[in-house]
Amino acid sequence: MRNRTRHLLVAVATVTLFGLTLLPARALPSSTAATTLQFYGGEAHAVAQIGNTIYVGGSFTSVGYGSGTIARAYLAALDATSGLLVDDFNPGPDNAVDSLLKSADGAHLYAGGLFNRIGGCTPCDRLAMLDPATGTANPSFHPQPNASVLKMALSGRTLYFGGKFTSVAGTTRVRLAAVDAISGGLGTKLNLAPNAAVRDLALNSTGSTLYLAGSFTKIGTTTRYNFASVGAASRALTAWNPNIHASGWGIALSPNNTTAYMTTADGNESICNAGHESVIAMAATGSGTPAVLWHNGGDAGCPFNSGDINAIEATASAVYIGGHLTNLCTAKNTSYTAKCPGSLTVRSHVAALSPTTGVPLSWNPGADGTRGVLVIQATPAGLGVGGDFPRTNGVRHNEFALFRGTT
Repeated sequence: MRNRTRHLLVAVATVTLFGLTLLPARALPSSTAATTLQFYGGEAHAVAQIGNTIYVGGSFTSVGYGSGTIARAYLAALDATSGLLVDDFNPGPDNAVDSLLKSADGAHLYAGGLFNRIGGCTPCDRLAMLDPATGTANPSFHPQPNASVLKMALSGRTLYFGGKFTSVAGTTRVRLAAVDAISGGLGTKLNLAPNAAVRDLALNSTGSTLYLAGSFTKIGTTTRYNFASVGAASRALTAWNPNIHASGWGIALSPNNTTAYMTTADGNESICNAGHESVIAMAATGSGTPAVLWHNGGDAGCPFNSGDINAIEATASAVYIGGHLTNLCTAKNTSYTAKCPGSLTVRSHVAALSPTTGVPLSWNPGADGTRGVLVIQATPAGLGVGGDFPRTNGVRHNEFALFRGTT
């Protein structure tokens, strides 16, 4: 009886950590990364999959299997099954690729970034439509934003993109724009002008609302701190206003469109003000500032450091976050101005959280690096993770890791 009681107590402690919930894994991918192509000399910033090919973009300058012996700068492809380099895909951009997106039919791969030339196309600066088999750019698609494109989103024939640019096709479009996804022609209605970079975009599944994350404090003349949403039909700001005073890095939506998950770095008024280095869940609709559903990450005043949370992906099973985060709270917290109501647990640069509570799940591969994890993308092959890390789980996976399985 004594042994049976002891085993029961151990089991309860394992699940609840003495009342501080650390939830078991749901239908999550493996926490051991697959053996794949590795990336060298920079960072991985973007991941996409078309068919059985995974594409990785970034600031890296070479690829290989243990060292950077293969010349492939800024954009490369690997076979999703074998993990090996796809030799035929070689668009040869001349600078960083920061965003990748497949077309709805998988016939094209959109690439955005800092490059001036890509896929043999000189006028395809910073935004291009590529052949997913060869990397050849379509020369008739050339919107030509005048500075970097950091993120894209697609709805029907509308390609939205955000970044640091101030013009598109020679016409003023400040940090947010929309073009025809086939012709590249500039739309006339989306001209909202955030006053600083737009780093991330998310569309709800109906395509009716576009969500923004960035370092802006105004969009046009309207105050919006770091997060906002735009009606796709009206091309106007909605009344939704999270009002989080910490620089926005990522935004993702729950599969049912009801919840917005937002990630931040330093605070606007002070590095450690409320909402810094956090992931915050709020209702994705409504007027004004929604109530906080849950928060995890940095406590106001920096009693501990979470670290910037730069990347986010949301599925039905988990909210995945990445950055150079370390400490996370093991109890649900419905305020980002209140301190963690439980104990802390370490998650090194990457974590999976419960979509309903924000509490860390048991999935815990870990990563290292200086900036850590900069992109997380759910793909048919599993969870693609990129950044500047040399290892996950202590094993060499330079700048990119693929965690196979259901995400």
